[in-house]
Amino acid sequence: MTDGRNVLNRIVLKGTIELLSPALIGCGKSERSDIDVLLDADGKPFIPASSFIGVLKHYIKLDKERSHSMDKFWGYAKDNSGRQSAIKCSDLSCTKNIQIVVRDGIRIDNKTGIVEAGAKYDYEIIERGAEFSLYMETVCSDNDDTFNKRMIATIKDVLENGNIQIGAKTNNGLGKIRLKDAAVFTFDFNRKKDVLKWLKRDFSSPASFNETPFEIRSKTFSINAMFDLKSSFIIRSYSADPEKPDAVSIRSNDDFIITGSSLKGAIRARSEKILNTLEKPQEILFSLFGNVNEDTKERTKGRIRIDEVVLPKYIAELQTRIKIDRFTGGTIESALFETMPLFNQYNPESDNPSEKVRNVRITITDYEPCEAGLMLLILKDLWTGDLAVGGEKGVGRGTFEGFRAEIEWNGKNVTIDKNLSVTPPESKPELENFVKELADYGI
Repeated sequence: MTDGRNVLNRIVLKGTIELLSPALIGCGKSERSDIDVLLDADGKPFIPASSFIGVLKHYIKLDKERSHSMDKFWGYAKDNSGRQSAIKCSDLSCTKNIQIVVRDGIRIDNKTGIVEAGAKYDYEIIERGAEFSLYMETVCSDNDDTFNKRMIATIKDVLENGNIQIGAKTNNGLGKIRLKDAAVFTFDFNRKKDVLKWLKRDFSSPASFNETPFEIRSKTFSINAMFDLKSSFIIRSYSADPEKPDAVSIRSNDDFIITGSSLKGAIRARSEKILNTLEKPQEILFSLFGNVNEDTKERTKGRIRIDEVVLPKYIAELQTRIKIDRFTGGTIESALFETMPLFNQYNPESDNPSEKVRNVRITITDYEPCEAGLMLLILKDLWTGDLAVGGEKGVGRGTFEGFRAEIEWNGKNVTIDKNLSVTPPESKPELENFVKELADYGI
């Protein structure tokens, strides 16, 4: 054991996983809603280790020359051979801020703009702010010591930067997580003291861990924009309490939000309209947003992600609305209802970021130039208030005015200000080329 040859040392990564957005980790049952959250024997939500490791494995992509080392690290089964994974992870149990709520989901008919018949459902989510305990351990031998250490550093870096999403509906902004209070512990099995520490689960002395993370291969196009709310806004949330208004704007914890599903739905509908106007094939839409084949029921997952947006401290005001009979000009009986939309003290001259709708983030993985061009046209429509988001758009709600946007692709970063000037200006032709790629697609 002390000759230093092929000793199986251990590296342990511990910390707390925090939900930055609500998460839907389903259990496959529908006892409390159409999609229930997975619970342990104590009735608490948890993240299965298999799901967690699967997401990390899918996200961390390295160069082809490291594929053999990656197989050894994650484990594999090919034909009649295989290898056990070098990494072990425990299920992530929920330790703090446990709150499970039910959200409604709908499907909008793009032709009529109303909910499709029978297309309403509900699902449980774990609210943002929930915390889960992380325990991850890897085995290192002399042959793979350096690679495994750098992989642990890579996992730690990816999790700390909030680049991972877990569970279902991640393209709708759910399941965004971040690692905090991370600590790495190393156990050198050449030393009896370290062996005893590992057996006793003594994690009192974190190691000085300075390994360099691997550079992850990725091809993403992202827009992170900031807007002013021009008038009012509501995404309806309904209550069964007869003493409360019929509809209020949806919240996450104590904050009003724009749900990723609502924003994504509006962007998808406008994308379809743009493609139809330009006479472009629907394959662009299906590739970006995913699709369900109505005949075979085969599903394809989209590559675009729309994050949830936490709104500023807008004012919610009660409004009573009625329905008018077009023939008589009088009020239709029992057609009185109450809503509480949000209102902004709109000041177009204000430069205070706290008054703005921030982090309206659109991300495309493995993007094509024509897809980037399509999202730039979507940004233009949001920027000018031509594309409304949320409910009650027919009475003028949900329109925005652009304030600032950061666009990133291939390591480049461009900022657009309120006056639509681009910094640096030499990047303007590149943005215009994305739109040109869409216009020329299929020609």
